[in-house]
Amino acid sequence: MSEKFDQGKPLAELHLGEAGIKAAGNTSPELLKFVVEHGFADMYTDESLDQRSRKIATLASLVTSGRLPQLEWHIRGALEKELMNKDEIKQLIIQMTIYIGYPSAFNAMAVANKVFEEFN
Repeated sequence: MSEKFDQGKPLAELHLGEAGIKAAGNTSPELLKFVVEHGFADMYTDESLDQRSRKIATLASLVTSGRLPQLEWHIRGALEKELMNKDEIKQLIIQMTIYIGYPSAFNAMAVANKVFEEFN
């Protein structure tokens, strides 16, 4: 692909996991290239935040914005790469309930529970 893609790919794999990368690539290889080069290579390499903090911020953003397919990818990546555990993810969703309401929180928790089943 490119040097920038190669720089961002390990971080994309860390945050999305293998299944997330595959799903994103299946959806749109061109968009995945852009996200890896711009999002991960440009932004996630800045050392002002560690990768765990970035994961927490990303999950909170996806929960509050209702981006459930991407939430699934990022939860799977968090567990697969041990950036967060199930209890931490549950508590993050519960905390976001204050901002998003019960129906959205139940939707996010359903996505999390689906992914948690894969890690039993």
